[in-house]
Amino acid sequence: MKMLFGYLKKYKRFVILGPLFKLVEAFLELLNPLLVAEIIDIGVSTGDTGFIIRMGLIILASNVIAFCLSLFSQKCASLTSVGVATDIRDDMFKKISSFSHSELDKFGTASLVNRLINDIMQIENAVSVFMRMMIRVPFLLVGAFVLSLIINIKTSLIFLVLIPIMLIILIFYMKKTTPYFKIMRTKLDKITKITKENLSGTRVIRAFNKQNDEQRRFEDASEDYTHTSIKVSKISALLNPIIYLIVDAATIALLYIGGIEINIGGMTQGDIIALIDYIAIITISLLLLSQIIVMFVRTVASLHRIEEVKKTTPSISDPINAREFKKFNFENILEFKNVSFNYSMDNKEKSFIKDLSFELKPKQTLGIIGGTGSGKTTIANLITRFYDVTNGEILYKGKNVKDFTLEQLRREISIVQQRSTLFTGSLRDNMRLRDQNVSDEEIVEALKISQAWQFVSEWPNGLDYQIMAGGKNVSGGQMQRLTIARALINRPELLILDDSSSALDFLTDSNLRKALKKLDSTLIIISQRATSIKNADLIIVLDNGDVVGMGKHADLMKNCEIYREIYDSQAK
Repeated sequence: MKMLFGYLKKYKRFVILGPLFKLVEAFLELLNPLLVAEIIDIGVSTGDTGFIIRMGLIILASNVIAFCLSLFSQKCASLTSVGVATDIRDDMFKKISSFSHSELDKFGTASLVNRLINDIMQIENAVSVFMRMMIRVPFLLVGAFVLSLIINIKTSLIFLVLIPIMLIILIFYMKKTTPYFKIMRTKLDKITKITKENLSGTRVIRAFNKQNDEQRRFEDASEDYTHTSIKVSKISALLNPIIYLIVDAATIALLYIGGIEINIGGMTQGDIIALIDYIAIITISLLLLSQIIVMFVRTVASLHRIEEVKKTTPSISDPINAREFKKFNFENILEFKNVSFNYSMDNKEKSFIKDLSFELKPKQTLGIIGGTGSGKTTIANLITRFYDVTNGEILYKGKNVKDFTLEQLRREISIVQQRSTLFTGSLRDNMRLRDQNVSDEEIVEALKISQAWQFVSEWPNGLDYQIMAGGKNVSGGQMQRLTIARALINRPELLILDDSSSALDFLTDSNLRKALKKLDSTLIIISQRATSIKNADLIIVLDNGDVVGMGKHADLMKNCEIYREIYDSQAK
């Protein structure tokens, strides 16, 4: 809750005025039964039409003022709730953007999306309701009880019995339903995850005729969520009938006792009407209080989920005293010193990279090859600090990569990942992802190097060609070449190609490598194809995280059996 109060400080004026307007409105609402009682006891009983009209006008004016105050209060609540939700959402997105791959793996995409949308929406609704009801409801509850005491103490004893019973019921309801709300959020995360997987993998699902299986998987998750929701609904369904039953019993008791008091002259008919109105106010207030309590419980669960993200410290961050590039001499542009890495935070699982050491000089080409799951992509992720090493150190230009800011490091090092990604918008916008000020001439040059210009030049709009979401309107090979071109913008010092030519034919792949060789950049080529790395200055052969071979092509053909098997199988 402290986090929420911190955001509310920005809207202090609205937070004060909104409840204040509601407080005045509640005061006017409490006066209405007394005014009606006056009309009955004085105006109706004496036949004074003028008095009835005057009091009627006062009640009308009171209701108009209350209506205007309610509008002002609603405006304050809306501005505050929307503003707080926007601020939390912005901070959440900024926090998530600072996460390393480790934190993203921990939470999962589906859960983070739910927290950004559903949980923040819950907080937004709660702020609006709390500002309008948190002061108004207790004031009506207490005010109605006090005024009923003023009217007649004996009949007001009914309220002393009514209110505690209803509060006990509400507390019981809260205790029963509270544990379910957090469980429902978790189960909603699961539904979102399954939905995301199905929408993104719909082609694969259809190709394997798994629509029915996925339908059942979704239905199972949905039914699981539904069962939990039904449990809460069953308890909620009993709440209103029980409360109304108690209220009806209280009303009957009030009429019975009130009738006796009228006969002995202790009360008037107007007093009875006023007390019945106050019973209605107390009933509505208690029902609203129950809704506030339920919303409070749900909001606390959502706040905990938001705070869990906000309190998570990124495992990878910028150093306090970051180094500047080009201010020191270096012999090797990249160096691994006894590097080991484990995806598991507690280091209980098997290491993916084990005691890896190598040196790479400027403008050289490093080739990395190995079977699936051997750790090739992990090396690329360690260089760019998507993950940090478990043991050892990685040196870039002679200094530890942890000594540079992430922005500095990733400005000098560009990576084309296995899974190519293009964003909705024009091709030009996609190419300017690295630098918004890059010229069209530079973009065309990068497209030519990546072998993409031959098909881009044939597109009717050229660089203005609109890319659909996820690059659905370009082929796999075209997408790979476009992402390579994007990485070449501003000519990075170190270019990492992580199996980024797998969809290219051998001729295009060969032309691409020849064009890249003419650049001044240092290259790291990760590939399943031995021909793609055959001419590299240094080749590393991996097998389950272990380095089983290191050297040039000719040396590995003689000394590394795994490399020789890979090359021979592909060559033949």
